[in-house]
Amino acid sequence: MNFLPYTLFIILLCGFSLGTAQESQQSGDTLSGKSYDELNTLFYKLLPKDTLKAKVIADAYIAKGRAEKDSVQMAKGYYYYAADFADTIGSLYADTIITLTRNSHDKSYPAVGYLLKGAWAYRKDDYKNALSHYITASEYARERDNLIQRNHVRLMIAALKSRGGDHRGALAMSKEYLNAFEYNPKYKEAYLNDPKYGDVYLENIRIVIYNIAINHLQLMELDSSRKYFGRGIRESLKYADTVQYYRLLSSSGSMEYYSKNYMAALDSLDKALPHLTDLHRIAMAHYYKGQSFRALGSDKEARSMLLKSDSIAGSINYKFPELRLAYEYLAEQYKKEQKLDSQLVFIDKMLDLDKELLEVRSLDGEISRRYDTPNLLRQKEALIRDMEQRHRRNRLYKGILLSGMFLLGTGLIYYYLRQRRYRLRYNELLSGNVLNETPLTVKGESADPGVPEAIFAEIIKGLSAFEQKKRFTSPEITLYDLAQDLGTNTTYLSRVINTSRGVNFSQYLHGLRIDHIVHRLRTEERLRAYSIQALAEEAGYNTSQSFTRAFYRQTGIYPSYFIKKLTADLKNSAF
Repeated sequence: MNFLPYTLFIILLCGFSLGTAQESQQSGDTLSGKSYDELNTLFYKLLPKDTLKAKVIADAYIAKGRAEKDSVQMAKGYYYYAADFADTIGSLYADTIITLTRNSHDKSYPAVGYLLKGAWAYRKDDYKNALSHYITASEYARERDNLIQRNHVRLMIAALKSRGGDHRGALAMSKEYLNAFEYNPKYKEAYLNDPKYGDVYLENIRIVIYNIAINHLQLMELDSSRKYFGRGIRESLKYADTVQYYRLLSSSGSMEYYSKNYMAALDSLDKALPHLTDLHRIAMAHYYKGQSFRALGSDKEARSMLLKSDSIAGSINYKFPELRLAYEYLAEQYKKEQKLDSQLVFIDKMLDLDKELLEVRSLDGEISRRYDTPNLLRQKEALIRDMEQRHRRNRLYKGILLSGMFLLGTGLIYYYLRQRRYRLRYNELLSGNVLNETPLTVKGESADPGVPEAIFAEIIKGLSAFEQKKRFTSPEITLYDLAQDLGTNTTYLSRVINTSRGVNFSQYLHGLRIDHIVHRLRTEERLRAYSIQALAEEAGYNTSQSFTRAFYRQTGIYPSYFIKKLTADLKNSAF
């Protein structure tokens, strides 16, 4: 759901203005006699009404730069093509910009070329290449102290985190970004003191508000999502930003769907759809219309909307996780109608989608390795430099240094002991000595005098079926629900579990879930690429926190450690 309107950013990042100043030359003057600013003004006055004449202006800009042997000005001319005329070859024009300005010391170039390549890759859903280009742009922007470009990269990294499934990380970055924009004077000064960037400052704020709303929605924090959607809509109306308004309205429709306000969802989506131009958003809007109709029991309309969503998404090779639910529904519908060929089509679509999403989930690790970790290392290096300067002025330098060494040594010892303990627990887990493997008691007589023999045997039989069918992976299962399903009461069920398993119901449920997910992690390679939240849902937990706590209590190690170690061991054993 998180697609940024990045074109406006790129236009202004390279130092161009969208002003509408009057032409300063007489109409008979040749283009070669005009200044760069005048050519720039003419270009944006002609777009989007007359692209042919606009291209003539772009060519004149490039020719002027070539005549003056000014590679940066030539690059700005090629920028017009890269940003405004190049749906399919924009990246090639960006390469030209990079080649022309690679050795320049301009504040904005060659970073603009990499920002363009990142934008085109992102638009094509090529997120790994987008990440590479944005990181390169970030390095140039940091070297040239270009705050505006660095901000743009941060915004896009947050978007990539969201695409990779790290919605919590994206949310934290976006809120940090919004707080800096609203309250840090450095940011206001960088934008508001330059007329070229005043509108971008406000546009940035509206986009970040939108992204925060989206990430709260992805995390199912519906009250927070509603709060930021409301704020974004008010800001868009205040500044007459109709493009952002309808994007917010469309996405708020999906929020209403998750809030089970299905009629409100349809109303918002119907109002927004005629004004959406981005096919990604249009596909999503039809998806949530379909799911809303489905929730209202209108299967005919639901099928029509979901098929339309799939068709639009397929036309641009757009894969989004929610599509899987649509494919499951459509496959089931065709199964009921005995249309086996159509059912097979959507089963294949599910398999393709699973494979694609597995690759996207790996993006989060790439971001951590290539962006987050280097940033932390730079912060660490800056902190160390600051500490060294203070230490030189401080008589207690030696004491502080020794204390630091002691703490470091203690930390290393602690880390070593903890890792050693984790390795031992990991080996025990693989050998089956950690999880509770006690089989259910099956006796001819009741093992609990408080439960009649026949009832005890029936409950034991029901528990066996409960385990075999993996019903413990449902997050809604409770002692009461299970007792109802087994045709008994909670007292009898609790006593039978205590007698036959030696644990209470909660411990029994956690043991089954963790045993189940450990077994699947050992045998299913694709599961090891899942996020902790996704694994939690597979095991039957609503949140990653509750899953992590249960896994640690049951095994003595954290799931992230187990997956990392298991993956490494399997990889080494393969060689």
